Amino acid sequence: MPIRIAIIGAGNLGSWLAVHLARAGHAVHLCTRRDPGPLQVDGLPPLTLPHHLDAGPPADFAFLTTKTYDNPAALLRVNAPVLAAIQNGLTQPGIPVLSYVYIEEQQGVRHAFPPPRPHFTIPAGTPLPGLFVNTPIELLESHNFLDAAWRKMLHNCVSNPLTAIAGRGLEILREPFYLTLAQRLLAESLPLAAAAGACVDGEEILATLASYPPGTRTSMLQDRLSGKPLEIPALNGHLIQLGRQYGLPTPVNEYLLTIL
Repeated sequence: MPIRIAIIGAGNLGSWLAVHLARAGHAVHLCTRRDPGPLQVDGLPPLTLPHHLDAGPPADFAFLTTKTYDNPAALLRVNAPVLAAIQNGLTQPGIPVLSYVYIEEQQGVRHAFPPPRPHFTIPAGTPLPGLFVNTPIELLESHNFLDAAWRKMLHNCVSNPLTAIAGRGLEILREPFYLTLAQRLLAESLPLAAAAGACVDGEEILATLASYPPGTRTSMLQDRLSGKPLEIPALNGHLIQLGRQYGLPTPVNEYLLTIL
């Protein structure tokens, strides 16, 4: 019997995920605010999946792929005993899933920029890996998820605001101005990770970001170009709050937050 999976949110990531899980043989349905129509992922034929404007029928697993600011409404659509959240920030509900894949829509087709590491990082010991058998999606199970979560948080707090400000993809981090700003941002933010008990290597973060192909556009850059709200409060805004909590200065994060 196929595993029943609900995807809450049919944006770029949710649609891409839904197509791959459905093609792996799972019974996938979408919980959305509007009819998403046929879903098309680069290199695959269009696929139409059941969709519901509310919680929909019971599922075995639910994936939350909405923006963090939509959580109050999105969480009302969860009708499954296991929830996994693929979202930015440090405070995801359910099982946190860290995404290193950037998805964008090009003429109705979702395109995934090849990530330099596995698509998703998850805590070790969850039931999620079995869902991704027979998909091209790679998972990394982390036995030290605190470090992994902070590494991805700082990855996001560098990549998202800087690309949104520049209006260009991750290739900007190869330019002296943006690289210097990224280094200053990390120098300010790494003590916050340490105060939270995490050990993170800033050079590793910069090396990962430099490994993405030119033209890779972050979700915040795509949101800015589309005129959508930005998730800056859940990223750099959250670092500013932690700075106040730990008594650590955050002027670079405050500068980026003010601009955006």
